[in-house]
Amino acid sequence: MQGPLDSRDWLSETLEARLAGHEPVSVRARLPRELRDADPKGPDLEARARMLVARSLRHRVLDRQARDDETTAGTVDGHLAMILELTALLDVPYEPARRRAELAAVLAAATGDIAGAVGVAPRGGQAPSPALVRRTLARAGQRLLRIHFPPGDPERGLPLYAGTVAIQRRLLARLALDYFQSGELQADDAVSDLEQAREEELCLVEALAGLATADPLVPRPDRRVVSRQVERIGLDRERVQAAREAAAAPREPEEIVADTPERLRGFLFEQLLLASLGMPAGSTPRSEFLARFATAAGIPPERVAPLQVEAAAFHADHQAWFRAFGLPAEAEWSELADEWNEFGGRMVDRVAAIVNENLDAIAVELKETGELGTLLAKAAAGQTLDATERKKVKAQLIDLAKAVPALAIFAAPGGMVLLPLLAKLLPFDLLPSAFHAKSKEAARQEREAADPSRKGR
Repeated sequence: MQGPLDSRDWLSETLEARLAGHEPVSVRARLPRELRDADPKGPDLEARARMLVARSLRHRVLDRQARDDETTAGTVDGHLAMILELTALLDVPYEPARRRAELAAVLAAATGDIAGAVGVAPRGGQAPSPALVRRTLARAGQRLLRIHFPPGDPERGLPLYAGTVAIQRRLLARLALDYFQSGELQADDAVSDLEQAREEELCLVEALAGLATADPLVPRPDRRVVSRQVERIGLDRERVQAAREAAAAPREPEEIVADTPERLRGFLFEQLLLASLGMPAGSTPRSEFLARFATAAGIPPERVAPLQVEAAAFHADHQAWFRAFGLPAEAEWSELADEWNEFGGRMVDRVAAIVNENLDAIAVELKETGELGTLLAKAAAGQTLDATERKKVKAQLIDLAKAVPALAIFAAPGGMVLLPLLAKLLPFDLLPSAFHAKSKEAARQEREAADPSRKGR
């Protein structure tokens, strides 16, 4: 699909491959109804653009190259797909040469080449020369390589990569929305959008450093590794130094939140939840850091569980999960990938509501069902379960669904597809019990009222 990364024109080739099959009408038709249909009582255009960004980040294809070693060209292709979805949402007329130049302008601006972006942006309905577009894309490609290659995070570094990709995509959405709504690329607006992204990256570094160093029993990230990470994400010299200092000695969560713009606090908390899923479970200091950050950010307990589910949807390595259960056969991978991307996207809100409403009851039941939490954690880590263990998971999920009826969705036929979300949330040690909306005693009383036969157990 894309050219090799050592080619000067790798970005141009990736863009050409994306445009080759682009049909705006089909792209718009595939968008969820709440995105494509303007509703005076629904989300405004900026909110729908943010939803597009979240949707593009959640959409993952299950293949042998998926997971954190996703190729750089694949990440950038995701950037392009999101921008093209936005143009379809806005009903921007499509002409290939013009769209190619417009995409080059947005990508150039996002990488800091504001002059190049202004120079390549079409004027008076006319696209610039193909040679100028190619040169602009070559420069943008080199800058994107610095940010996205190699993909993932180095050992002993901070879990920055997922947040960096998200910030880059948020920046691209802002730039594209400004450009396509006004019909021209305004240098001052582009600089403002770029500065906002750099501030977001600086805040992200300190927040993640605070989480990573919250537990004194866990080795701290290597300062030299973190320094190299900070250099690659595109900050200016002054912010690079500030990020290094923040990573070396992060402040308390309340102080971090106080200096974080309100619009960014929820995003940072989501990134902290996502990062925590990749860290060893069971750390009380880390859980306390998350709880304090959420409280300082004004995120109420009833919002935490949905955010946990959303983080789990981003984080879950679904291929490893299904391999752990011995499913599916090789020939079924593509079918399962389509099922997950469709099913998972539609069900995140429903799973969030279920977990949020039954959080304490689930925690109580997990302690009584024995091995379920351990086996799900094992599967989530990509370890294959044997036939006996798979039977135990099924049986204990049925028991759990009897005690918490809302969880029947996981035990029902097809519910296996949703288990990665549940597994990433168990055994619910992300936040201390004091942060739960209900007390365990209240949850137990509700459970016994639903099933009197369990009273006193």
